[in-house]
Amino acid sequence: MAGSDNSGKPTDLTDIDVGELWQAVIAGLHRGAVNRGLWDAAAQAKPLCIEDGALVIGFSPRDMRHAGYLQTASNRARIQEILLARTGHRLEVRIIEGDTMEAWRRVKQVARLTEERAEDHVRQVEARAASVRAWGDLNDALIKFFSSAQARRYPINQARMLIKALSMVYDTDTAIRADDPDGKVFHDRELNRICDKLATYCDVPPALVAIEYLRYRSSRRATGDKTQ
Repeated sequence: MAGSDNSGKPTDLTDIDVGELWQAVIAGLHRGAVNRGLWDAAAQAKPLCIEDGALVIGFSPRDMRHAGYLQTASNRARIQEILLARTGHRLEVRIIEGDTMEAWRRVKQVARLTEERAEDHVRQVEARAASVRAWGDLNDALIKFFSSAQARRYPINQARMLIKALSMVYDTDTAIRADDPDGKVFHDRELNRICDKLATYCDVPPALVAIEYLRYRSSRRATGDKTQ
């Protein structure tokens, strides 16, 4: 098996017989310095496929103890040199537990699930960070709203301001929960804090603010969530 075709181009990886390629690796290792541990490991290893720029090597569970010999920096470099000479490609060496293609499929499935979970975690963290900012922005907006109001000590003015504030809370609350559905406990806690603040601003019990918010929310939902 040559490292390139007659045109000088590297061998097409899809045309490579991995069994023959690994036998060439074993022969190449034996031409080097005596290394019984490496030779025995290479003999026990089973080449499975070439995928994503890597030669996948499997060991049966009982022979996994040999895998370490193929993973040392010097031995791995030697194997890669032989692979490069034989194929014209700088292949990585991927070692798995299991000496069948089904074992390789399981390894890829686990890796894929792990990657998906990691991506989900990142999305959750990003969504939670956005939620924290959104609740903070709402709090700042309410402070500004009540601080700038004139004659807010009058009950009718307080009532009007509370109605306006409930609209602001509803819009933010609805948007945040849609973007971060897994943060229910966090959102409920922040909503309770907002109710406490509104109660202070309007000089009414927090439970009353909460009741009015629930009524307002039900009304918005009943009317198709149209701004009132």
